[in-house]
Amino acid sequence: MHRLFQKIHAWFRKRSKSSILTIILSITLLFGWLDYITGFEATFSFFYLIPIAIATWYVGTKSGYFITFLSMTIWVVSNFAAGEKYSTELIRYWNTSIRTVVFIFIVRMLEEFKHALHHERLLAQTDHLTGIPNRREFYFQAEAELRRAGRFKRPITIAYIDVDTFKQINDQFGHSEGDHTLQIVAQSIQSSIRQTDTVARLGGDEFTVLLPDTDQNGAASVINKVQAALADEMEKTRPDATLSIGVVTFEDLPASVDELLHRADEIMYEVKATGKNGVKFIQI
Repeated sequence: MHRLFQKIHAWFRKRSKSSILTIILSITLLFGWLDYITGFEATFSFFYLIPIAIATWYVGTKSGYFITFLSMTIWVVSNFAAGEKYSTELIRYWNTSIRTVVFIFIVRMLEEFKHALHHERLLAQTDHLTGIPNRREFYFQAEAELRRAGRFKRPITIAYIDVDTFKQINDQFGHSEGDHTLQIVAQSIQSSIRQTDTVARLGGDEFTVLLPDTDQNGAASVINKVQAALADEMEKTRPDATLSIGVVTFEDLPASVDELLHRADEIMYEVKATGKNGVKFIQI
């Protein structure tokens, strides 16, 4: 059952909001038709929760409210057309009102649950100190980009960035100053890369930047900008901090994200071994 729901969820995620609304309206009208042909004694009113829930989750809360009121309108009209009668019309209005209130409450609960789930996902994907993606999220995005690069035969570039003097900063000025340095580095990188690029904190004082669909020339343009921004920011806020950067452009794609990171890590350590505070580019 869990796999079935996963497949349904994935199917809806691939659809546009307009196509989902078309599906929702079709389902709602179907239930209205079933209400009519089965007569007023058999009600399908609570089945309307299916299109209401789909609208709320995949399109938006306003759509959920709209489908709620549309469903109740169709339910009332179909049952009236099927010959439903009450001793007083107030009963019809009462039944409709109660169902509408319950459905609105469910829409509201779905909205709150969706927001809570989104918040939990952000916490799971984000480094708590710097606010950028964490190692787990980087692996998720890098795996997707590797598959895309392989499909379209495009290069991919990764940069591995390490704060050379991070241990000394922690030892001399304390961990709060070290944390502040990491935040500055993350913000500076984030503001220097393109929207299609991804920066992540791998842990400690190590960061990575993934540049999809980027050859060595394009990588040099982006990373040189990142290096200049970092050097400028460090000069203003932490002049004793330097950074070593290893950059690898893969024309021949690696088999895994681990290999992607490992090669960039090796090049970064070559920079450290030759004096630190620099950047080295290679192409594979």
